[in-house]
Amino acid sequence: MRDLLSPWGELRPQVASDWQGEVALPAVLASFYEQLGPWGEVHEKHGPMGLSIAAGGNPVDIPTLKDLWSRQACYCWHGNTGERLPEWQDHWLVVATEGSNPFMLDTISGQVYFALAGGKPDFQLFAPDLLTAFAAIACVANTMRELDEQAFDETYELTVAARAQVAQNLDKLLSGSADASQMLAAWRWYC
Repeated sequence: MRDLLSPWGELRPQVASDWQGEVALPAVLASFYEQLGPWGEVHEKHGPMGLSIAAGGNPVDIPTLKDLWSRQACYCWHGNTGERLPEWQDHWLVVATEGSNPFMLDTISGQVYFALAGGKPDFQLFAPDLLTAFAAIACVANTMRELDEQAFDETYELTVAARAQVAQNLDKLLSGSADASQMLAAWRWYC
C-alpha cells in the first residue's frame, strides 16, 4: 500500500502506471481514475478496494485502476482457462459490475452499455459516456437512499412512487443529454 501514498501519507491520485492491462489504457479511463478515483474503502494490507454503490438490488462495483484489468475475467477471457472468449470485442472494457452483470465501455465510441451476465453478451446502450453512466448510477443510489424503506411495499417490491422518483431525479440530472427511461430499461433496473 505504500506506493499508493503520497510522501505526506495521503492517498495519491490513481495514474496510468497503475494500469495492469494488456491493451493501452483508454484516455477517458485514465482521466477518470486520475481525477475521481474510485478509491473506496481502504484495506490495511491491500489498499483501496474500489467503490460499491447501493443502487437497489445488487450493488454496483467500480474497481480501482490497478484491479480493472483482472475484472475482465469471465467477460473477455474464460475465468479458469484464460482462453479468449470469441464473442468479446477487443475495444470492450468492463468498467463496473452489478453482481456479475457488466457495464461495458466501448473504447471506440466512448459509450457505456449494460448486459445481463450469462451466455452471449446482449449489451444495451446505457449512457452516452463514462461520466454520465457513473453520475446516473450515483443519482439512482442517492434517490434510493433518500427513499429508504418507503421505496418498497409490504412484499418488498419497488413501489410505483419510488420508480417515478428515480426517473424524475435521473431526468433532472441528465437534462436532455440522455433519456432516463431508456437508461433504466437498458440497465434492466427493477424491470
